[in-house]
Amino acid sequence: MAEPPAETPEETAARAIDAALNYLSYRQRTRLEVRRKLLERGFDEETVEGAMGRLENVGLVDDVAFIGAYVRDRVAHRPMGVRRMASELYVKGIPRDEAIPHIEATLAEEGIDEEAMAWRVGERKAMSLRVRDEPQDVRRRRLREHLHRRGFGPRVIREVVDALLPRNGRANDR
Repeated sequence: MAEPPAETPEETAARAIDAALNYLSYRQRTRLEVRRKLLERGFDEETVEGAMGRLENVGLVDDVAFIGAYVRDRVAHRPMGVRRMASELYVKGIPRDEAIPHIEATLAEEGIDEEAMAWRVGERKAMSLRVRDEPQDVRRRRLREHLHRRGFGPRVIREVVDALLPRNGRANDR
């Protein structure tokens, strides 16, 4: 039996584009995520770079648009601080020094204040902590740690914790 003819570079490029489109069909991805996936699938460096160029030219891979969508999703579904978002984006291949200005710009465009997000997160957590049979200092520590894990800064954390779970046990109004 004769072997089928070898794949042409154009056919390989088309397969790489198809693989990338399939990967992108589930959700938006960063340039690094798509690039890694194509390399993982066995495409050579030249084919991957060609596919990435085409995908970027038509706007299917756009890290700045990804950051905006990511921030809006986080604000709506799992609010967190700029630091935490920048760390998560770093894992997805976007350097912190590039991510932070875009995160802040998206928050400003959406009219969202990081401090207001901290209050929203803090209020929800404080409600769940109030029903626990624990001393106030333990509740305060838990709230502080929760806000810290969510990427909020020390000043904001202190303000939120002091207002929502004061040392004397009575919550203050904002």
